[in-house]
Amino acid sequence: MPGIMVRFVSRTLAGLGRLIARILLKIEIIDEKNVPRDEPLIVVSNHFSWFDGPLLALVLPVQPAFLIATESMRLWYWRLIMRFFTMIPIWRGRVDRKALDSALKILRSGGVIGVFPEGGIEPTLAERRARGELIQNVIFARSVPELAEARPGVAFLAVESEVRILPVALSGTENIWANLSRFRRTPVTITIGEAFGPFKLEAEARGRTRREQLDHMSNMIMRRVARLFPPEKRGPYRDMEVG
Repeated sequence: MPGIMVRFVSRTLAGLGRLIARILLKIEIIDEKNVPRDEPLIVVSNHFSWFDGPLLALVLPVQPAFLIATESMRLWYWRLIMRFFTMIPIWRGRVDRKALDSALKILRSGGVIGVFPEGGIEPTLAERRARGELIQNVIFARSVPELAEARPGVAFLAVESEVRILPVALSGTENIWANLSRFRRTPVTITIGEAFGPFKLEAEARGRTRREQLDHMSNMIMRRVARLFPPEKRGPYRDMEVG
């Protein structure tokens, strides 16, 4: 499909998506002024629902290219969406160099990517994914809407790209699917924190030390998301200093 047609269809679908979102949801955006313009950026958010990525892509004033699970590509509607919007399939539970290189290429060209540091909607499945198991069932919402610990991939991207990070908290998206089946509108709050970073590793960091530093940075990033939530939704960051 010619590039002009792709751009036209993408803009039309985005406009239609925003209209549908406003009809089906009661959206409140807090501190939209915190979104930097005209600079490369890593948008990080919690991942309570299947709707998180599409919603952020529709309402943020920047257009992130989201890292999404490769297994989503077996769903026809994700394959269709990928024809008109930039998404980066990534194999979860392993180091996917191709996906990470694609994300870095976008950042180094001045673009924006979106990352869910928790690694998936349902963190209880992380161990099964780490064993290489393909999760067949489509999961629309997290069973317990609390934060989970961050995976190290987001810190790797932050260090390698040397760009700033924008924390975002999505609250209420875990109720969208259930409310749709009851023909109810869902209140959704999108809270945007202040951009921070960039991060750098110690020059001599290698092997285990490097991994430990990346893990620490990933949790620092997730704490910035946690501070946008009330304590009862912070999960493992509930009793930590999140400032």
